[in-house]
Amino acid sequence: MDNTQTHDCPRSAAVTRRGFAATIAMIFGIVVGYGAGLWQFFRYLVPLQNKGKRKELFVGTLSEMPVGQSRNVKTPAGEEITLARVGDGGDAPEAGFKALSTKCPHLGCKVHWVAGKKEFFCPCHNGAFDKNGIAISGPPAKEGKNLSQYEVRVQKDNGWVFVMIPERKRYGA
Repeated sequence: MDNTQTHDCPRSAAVTRRGFAATIAMIFGIVVGYGAGLWQFFRYLVPLQNKGKRKELFVGTLSEMPVGQSRNVKTPAGEEITLARVGDGGDAPEAGFKALSTKCPHLGCKVHWVAGKKEFFCPCHNGAFDKNGIAISGPPAKEGKNLSQYEVRVQKDNGWVFVMIPERKRYGA
């Protein structure tokens, strides 16, 4: 009688290299797929700050905009911006300008500059913003919502005034 026993596993229960590799590839694919989906979902919920490229939008010259005056401009993307000259600025003329969104953060009504009060005003619910775009009264102040700001640049040699706007690409481009 032969006392040697062979313990041969059935083929279906044995782990093969090919099966192991397929399982790892499948798990990797699931993790990557769900991870990418979650990333897009969270980007939708909490938009990332766009610190990308910006471009200059010519608005006018220093001589065309005396202190207290404002000018509305439209970006190529259709956003409206109010550029107000709130002071002289001295050696840094851009410091005398404020470029703020004309869209009230409360309900999206159009905001305009009131030179006599040196503030931006939203007529929908009597919301007011100081010259820096900080909400000082009305529903925007209660909600702590301020106007979006844009950087202003002035070329000292010729007095040209520019608003720096984000460069946005079309979807699919």
